[in-house]
Amino acid sequence: MVERHDIVSDPFTVTLIRIKARQLCRRSDFSRSDYDDIRQSMRLYLLEKAHLFDPARGSLEAFVTSAINTWVQMELRYRERNKRRESYKTLSLERTPVECDGDVTTLGQVLLEEDGQRRNQSDDLSSVAQLELRDAVQHAMQNVSPEDRAILVHAAEHGVASAARAFGRSRRQVVNALARVRVEFEKAGLGRD
Repeated sequence: MVERHDIVSDPFTVTLIRIKARQLCRRSDFSRSDYDDIRQSMRLYLLEKAHLFDPARGSLEAFVTSAINTWVQMELRYRERNKRRESYKTLSLERTPVECDGDVTTLGQVLLEEDGQRRNQSDDLSSVAQLELRDAVQHAMQNVSPEDRAILVHAAEHGVASAARAFGRSRRQVVNALARVRVEFEKAGLGRD
Protein backbone atom coordinates (compact mmCIF):
# COMPACT_ATOMS: atom_id res chain seq x y z
CA MET A 1 0.00 0.00 0.00
CA VAL A 2 1.23 3.46 -0.92
CA GLU A 3 1.53 5.90 1.97
CA ARG A 4 0.10 9.39 1.70
CA HIS A 5 3.46 11.09 2.09
CA ASP A 6 4.89 8.81 -0.63
CA ILE A 7 2.37 10.21 -3.11
CA VAL A 8 3.33 13.80 -2.32
CA SER A 9 7.08 13.14 -2.32
CA ASP A 10 7.08 11.03 -5.51
CA PRO A 11 9.39 12.61 -8.14
CA PHE A 12 6.55 12.71 -10.71
CA THR A 13 4.31 14.54 -8.25
CA VAL A 14 7.01 17.06 -7.34
CA THR A 15 7.69 17.79 -11.01
CA LEU A 16 4.01 18.07 -11.95
CA ILE A 17 3.26 20.42 -9.06
CA ARG A 18 6.23 22.60 -10.01
CA ILE A 19 5.10 22.75 -13.68
CA LYS A 20 1.46 23.50 -12.85
CA ALA A 21 2.41 26.17 -10.31
CA ARG A 22 4.64 27.89 -12.87
CA GLN A 23 1.85 27.77 -15.47
CA LEU A 24 -0.61 29.36 -13.06
CA CYS A 25 1.86 32.07 -12.04
CA ARG A 26 2.08 33.14 -15.69
CA ARG A 27 -1.64 34.00 -15.70
CA SER A 28 -2.72 37.57 -15.10
CA ASP A 29 -4.90 36.61 -12.12
CA PHE A 30 -1.89 35.12 -10.28
CA SER A 31 1.51 36.56 -9.45
CA ARG A 32 4.98 35.11 -9.05
CA SER A 33 4.69 35.52 -5.31
CA ASP A 34 1.84 32.97 -5.35
CA TYR A 35 4.20 30.20 -6.51
CA ASP A 36 5.00 28.71 -3.09
CA ASP A 37 1.41 29.03 -1.87
CA ILE A 38 0.10 27.27 -4.97
CA ARG A 39 2.55 24.40 -4.57
CA GLN A 40 1.66 24.07 -0.90
CA SER A 41 -2.07 24.05 -1.64
CA MET A 42 -1.61 21.36 -4.29
CA ARG A 43 0.34 19.21 -1.84
CA LEU A 44 -2.34 19.63 0.83
CA TYR A 45 -5.07 18.70 -1.66
CA LEU A 46 -3.12 15.56 -2.62
CA LEU A 47 -2.72 14.63 1.04
CA GLU A 48 -6.48 15.03 1.53
CA LYS A 49 -7.26 12.85 -1.50
CA ALA A 50 -4.47 10.29 -1.11
CA HIS A 51 -6.80 7.81 0.60
CA LEU A 52 -8.70 7.54 -2.71
CA PHE A 53 -5.69 6.15 -4.56
CA ASP A 54 -6.10 2.48 -5.46
CA PRO A 55 -3.10 0.94 -7.28
CA ALA A 56 -5.38 -1.79 -8.67
CA ARG A 57 -7.43 0.83 -10.54
CA GLY A 58 -4.64 2.92 -12.06
CA SER A 59 -1.14 4.26 -11.86
CA LEU A 60 0.10 6.80 -9.37
CA GLU A 61 0.87 9.20 -12.22
CA ALA A 62 -2.72 9.06 -13.51
CA PHE A 63 -4.12 9.64 -10.01
CA VAL A 64 -1.80 12.56 -9.30
CA THR A 65 -2.44 14.16 -12.71
CA SER A 66 -6.19 13.90 -12.25
CA ALA A 67 -6.08 15.25 -8.69
CA ILE A 68 -3.83 18.19 -9.58
CA ASN A 69 -5.92 19.08 -12.64
CA THR A 70 -9.03 19.01 -10.45
CA TRP A 71 -7.37 21.33 -7.93
CA VAL A 72 -6.36 23.76 -10.70
CA GLN A 73 -9.91 23.82 -12.11
CA MET A 74 -11.40 24.41 -8.66
CA GLU A 75 -8.92 27.22 -7.94
CA LEU A 76 -9.62 28.94 -11.27
CA ARG A 77 -13.37 28.60 -10.75
CA TYR A 78 -13.04 30.02 -7.23
CA ARG A 79 -11.04 33.03 -8.44
CA GLU A 80 -13.43 33.68 -11.34
CA ARG A 81 -16.42 33.50 -9.00
CA ASN A 82 -14.87 36.09 -6.71
CA LYS A 83 -14.20 38.38 -9.66
CA ARG A 84 -17.78 38.16 -10.84
CA ARG A 85 -19.26 38.59 -7.38
CA GLU A 86 -17.71 42.01 -6.84
CA SER A 87 -19.16 43.35 -10.07
CA TYR A 88 -22.60 41.93 -9.33
CA LYS A 89 -24.66 44.37 -7.36
CA THR A 90 -28.32 44.02 -6.51
CA LEU A 91 -30.69 46.93 -6.20
CA SER A 92 -33.84 47.07 -4.16
CA LEU A 93 -36.77 48.23 -6.26
CA GLU A 94 -38.46 49.74 -3.20
CA ARG A 95 -35.42 51.33 -1.54
CA THR A 96 -33.49 52.71 -4.50
CA PRO A 97 -34.42 56.35 -5.09
CA VAL A 98 -34.33 57.62 -8.66
CA GLU A 99 -35.24 60.93 -10.25
CA CYS A 100 -38.00 60.82 -12.84
CA ASP A 101 -39.55 63.93 -14.41
CA GLY A 102 -38.12 66.12 -11.65
CA ASP A 103 -39.57 64.00 -8.82
CA VAL A 104 -37.75 61.51 -6.63
CA THR A 105 -39.43 58.11 -6.57
CA THR A 106 -38.46 54.45 -6.16
CA LEU A 107 -36.97 52.38 -8.92
CA GLY A 108 -39.93 50.00 -8.78
CA GLN A 109 -42.29 52.83 -9.65
CA VAL A 110 -40.41 53.78 -12.83
CA LEU A 111 -39.66 50.36 -14.28
CA LEU A 112 -42.19 49.00 -16.72
CA GLU A 113 -43.10 45.43 -17.56
CA GLU A 114 -41.38 45.89 -20.93
CA ASP A 115 -38.11 46.67 -19.11
CA GLY A 116 -38.26 43.31 -17.36
CA GLN A 117 -39.08 41.50 -20.59
CA ARG A 118 -36.19 43.19 -22.38
CA ARG A 119 -33.81 42.38 -19.49
CA ASN A 120 -34.88 38.73 -19.52
CA GLN A 121 -34.90 38.63 -23.32
CA SER A 122 -38.53 37.59 -23.30
CA ASP A 123 -40.03 40.41 -25.38
CA ASP A 124 -43.46 39.57 -26.73
CA LEU A 125 -43.17 39.71 -30.50
CA SER A 126 -46.08 40.63 -32.70
CA SER A 127 -47.24 37.98 -35.15
CA VAL A 128 -45.65 39.96 -38.00
CA ALA A 129 -42.32 40.16 -36.14
CA GLN A 130 -42.49 36.42 -35.40
CA LEU A 131 -43.09 35.67 -39.07
CA GLU A 132 -40.17 37.91 -40.12
CA LEU A 133 -37.91 36.26 -37.53
CA ARG A 134 -38.91 32.76 -38.67
CA ASP A 135 -38.23 33.69 -42.33
CA ALA A 136 -34.83 35.18 -41.46
CA VAL A 137 -33.85 32.05 -39.52
CA GLN A 138 -34.95 29.77 -42.38
CA HIS A 139 -32.99 31.88 -44.87
CA ALA A 140 -29.87 31.74 -42.71
CA MET A 141 -30.20 27.99 -42.14
CA GLN A 142 -30.47 27.35 -45.91
CA ASN A 143 -27.00 28.84 -46.34
CA VAL A 144 -25.49 26.62 -43.63
CA SER A 145 -24.08 23.20 -44.49
CA PRO A 146 -26.03 20.22 -43.12
CA GLU A 147 -23.10 19.26 -40.89
CA ASP A 148 -22.77 22.77 -39.42
CA ARG A 149 -26.55 22.84 -38.93
CA ALA A 150 -26.42 19.55 -36.99
CA ILE A 151 -23.48 20.83 -34.90
CA LEU A 152 -25.41 24.04 -34.15
CA VAL A 153 -28.50 22.19 -33.00
CA HIS A 154 -26.50 19.77 -30.84
CA ALA A 155 -24.36 22.55 -29.32
CA ALA A 156 -27.44 24.65 -28.55
CA GLU A 157 -29.09 21.75 -26.72
CA HIS A 158 -26.10 20.08 -25.07
CA GLY A 159 -23.12 22.46 -25.23
CA VAL A 160 -19.90 22.71 -27.22
CA ALA A 161 -18.06 19.89 -25.44
CA SER A 162 -20.91 17.47 -26.04
CA ALA A 163 -21.10 18.46 -29.72
CA ALA A 164 -17.36 17.87 -30.07
CA ARG A 165 -17.71 14.37 -28.62
CA ALA A 166 -20.83 13.56 -30.64
CA PHE A 167 -19.32 14.61 -33.99
CA GLY A 168 -15.78 13.40 -33.32
CA ARG A 169 -14.39 16.94 -33.58
CA SER A 170 -12.20 19.08 -31.38
CA ARG A 171 -13.77 21.90 -29.39
CA ARG A 172 -11.96 24.35 -31.67
CA GLN A 173 -13.55 22.77 -34.77
CA VAL A 174 -17.01 23.04 -33.18
CA VAL A 175 -16.39 26.69 -32.22
CA ASN A 176 -15.26 27.38 -35.81
CA ALA A 177 -18.44 25.73 -37.18
CA LEU A 178 -20.55 27.89 -34.87
CA ALA A 179 -18.66 30.98 -36.06
CA ARG A 180 -19.50 30.07 -39.68
CA VAL A 181 -23.17 29.73 -38.71
CA ARG A 182 -23.05 33.07 -36.86
CA VAL A 183 -21.80 34.78 -40.05
CA GLU A 184 -24.82 33.46 -41.96
CA PHE A 185 -27.19 34.63 -39.23
CA GLU A 186 -25.61 38.09 -39.26
CA LYS A 187 -26.00 38.24 -43.06
CA ALA A 188 -29.71 37.50 -42.56
CA GLY A 189 -29.97 40.43 -40.14
CA LEU A 190 -30.01 38.32 -36.98
CA GLY A 191 -26.84 39.67 -35.43
CA ARG A 192 -26.55 41.00 -31.91
CA ASP A 193 -28.03 44.43 -31.31
